[in-house]
Amino acid sequence: MNRPSQRGFTLVELLVGLTLLGFIMVAVTGGMRIGLIGADRVTERAADGDVLRGVQSFLRERLQAARPVRWTTAEGRNVVAFEGRHDRLGFVTDMPSYPDIGGLYKLTLSRRDNTLVLARTLTDGRAPGFADDEAMIDVIANDIGALRFAYFGRPNGRGVLDWHDAWPDANRLPELIRIDIAPTGLDRPDWPAIIVAPRLGEQPR
Repeated sequence: MNRPSQRGFTLVELLVGLTLLGFIMVAVTGGMRIGLIGADRVTERAADGDVLRGVQSFLRERLQAARPVRWTTAEGRNVVAFEGRHDRLGFVTDMPSYPDIGGLYKLTLSRRDNTLVLARTLTDGRAPGFADDEAMIDVIANDIGALRFAYFGRPNGRGVLDWHDAWPDANRLPELIRIDIAPTGLDRPDWPAIIVAPRLGEQPR
């Protein structure tokens, strides 16, 4: 009586199968890695977008509400409370009561150690200057590679309307304020320019 033949895998077939299985595992692992990298980049872009929208919204609201209060300097000059430089912006505005005490604040915006920094000092509107010695410091954005301000208007009421790297007029606010922010890293695009028109202009002396 003949027994049915039983045939197993040869060594060559086993090696071929293991090799194919290895190729499949490499392909699957590589695909998962690419998928994870893609997901991380999407999450990072979403986080960057949230920060961008939050910072832009805050700056627009505060700059639109900039108050052209006047104070007297140590030299006896009566000037508007505004400091406009190409790398630093100081102004006076109303702040909401949440999360801190609301009221009139001196705010300065600048870049320090690749961060976007906001310094704020509660004020009665009479103490001159934007020194940050006693200010509360808030980091409102990280990984900032460049920060630049520009000011549109006619300083001292003379000349043509144009953009300026600094605002020299001590009697009025500029008509427009532009903020350009660039993040660190070559693969991250610059933020859209923030252009704001302060609602209030010159205050009587």
